[in-house]
Amino acid sequence: MKKIKKLFVLVLIPRHSDFDAVYKTGIKSACFSVNADCERVDDQIFIEKKLEHVKQQIAKADIVISDMTGCNPDVFYETGYAHALKKQVILLAQNENDIPFDLKYYPHIIYNDNLLQLKAELEQRLTWHDSMQFL
Repeated sequence: MKKIKKLFVLVLIPRHSDFDAVYKTGIKSACFSVNADCERVDDQIFIEKKLEHVKQQIAKADIVISDMTGCNPDVFYETGYAHALKKQVILLAQNENDIPFDLKYYPHIIYNDNLLQLKAELEQRLTWHDSMQFL
């Protein structure tokens, strides 16, 4: 019997308690619903330099979810790295004002603090991405 590989989703999100509910209720619960593994680097244990670990995790990820909210430079840098590696990136923002100019033409999930809406839309996109890996 062939084992089906679970999606590995890496979450790039500002490291601030304001984003705990977004991560747990919106993102992590959506990943759990579609049977995908979901992590953020802040929750991992590693011994190498943080930036090297982040780059390794982006390279390993099947999908990267990036929250642009707050215009966090770390999230922007890491998202750019994911794009350079041609990773599947799902972009999020609480409102359109958080989307930088260079990314305005990419699709975003705008969740306006509605975490149930965020969860539902992420489940839909993750399911689509998961189905595309077999084509």
